[in-house]
Amino acid sequence: MEKTIELKRLGKVKIQVLYKDIKNINLRVYRDFSIKLSLPMNVADEWINKFLESKKDWIESKLEMYKATDGYNNLLALKSGSSTQMLGKDMRIIKVQSTKNFVEVDEKKILVNLKDINDNDSFMRVFSNWWREQAFNVYSQQVDALYNSVFKKYGVRKPTISIKKMKTMWGSCTKSLGKITFNEYLLKADITCIQYVVLHELTHLIYTFHSKDFYDFLTIHMPDWQSRKKQLDMEVVQGL
Repeated sequence: MEKTIELKRLGKVKIQVLYKDIKNINLRVYRDFSIKLSLPMNVADEWINKFLESKKDWIESKLEMYKATDGYNNLLALKSGSSTQMLGKDMRIIKVQSTKNFVEVDEKKILVNLKDINDNDSFMRVFSNWWREQAFNVYSQQVDALYNSVFKKYGVRKPTISIKKMKTMWGSCTKSLGKITFNEYLLKADITCIQYVVLHELTHLIYTFHSKDFYDFLTIHMPDWQSRKKQLDMEVVQGL
């Protein structure tokens, strides 16, 4: 089911309403500008209308934040001069004519060296492969550090790591397989935010669900995890 509301500055927007077997109400605005409202099966339509009316300003502020950076971090259709974040820093992606394909980084630029500077497919492939390699290395280092300092003593097996593009999550943990998957766009975040995501996913190897024990564990080992999470959600744009 869909609802339509009228915002002050952005006009009409559609909201996908999903009835689920849940107890709590969850309203989310995504970076692709979609809006979803999940709620228990027995919630009345009149209540939904009033609830959405009360959330108009919040919805509009979230949409405007994402629209302000739309395209800024999109790694799917790059050109020379495109901007992105990497480890919390603003970086410019520049094509460079070269005798071989490789990537190098200075303080403010990611230089994509290409044998054929006009071959955009090669440009995207070289950059994407390099980005995923960097992401894997950074995430692996953080997993190793936290595993050795915190989780090893709990008898938890060190997880395997994979990288993929994800629309709504920074990471996910499959406890039964001992596997953690990280969003490749997480590499845009400051290292302290990456450490929070790594700790969050590793904690799922001990506590499957987001229980009180889960969050108590996070707080013990990273007292400022909430501020790191807020920084991640507010400052890192996935460009999706």
